[in-house]
Amino acid sequence: MTPQLPEHPCIKELQKFHDAFDTEKELDRDMIANTAYLAEEVGEVVSAIRVLNRATGTPHEAQAREALGSELSDCLAYILKLANYAGIDLQDAYLEKMKHNLDREWRPNRKT
Repeated sequence: MTPQLPEHPCIKELQKFHDAFDTEKELDRDMIANTAYLAEEVGEVVSAIRVLNRATGTPHEAQAREALGSELSDCLAYILKLANYAGIDLQDAYLEKMKHNLDREWRPNRKT
């Protein structure tokens, strides 16, 4: 049975979807291989950002923004999968990390 995407999913539901999707499609669950795939997708994000930067203010901007969204979605998919393979509830991990960051001291962004 093909997994169904929830209409307004939370991170936990996205992880469940990817677990079912990987099972249905018999995808490789090797963490090292999937980390390499993620790294490749991050490179594609960099390329898409460069294209968007050049396209901003032109008739091609919407298409470039859509392409960047697609590449970012690929990255998110691999992050969700890696969390699944490692047995991590990414939603809980994210919330804990952001609670920590709220209390963290941040240095101003300087360009010197």
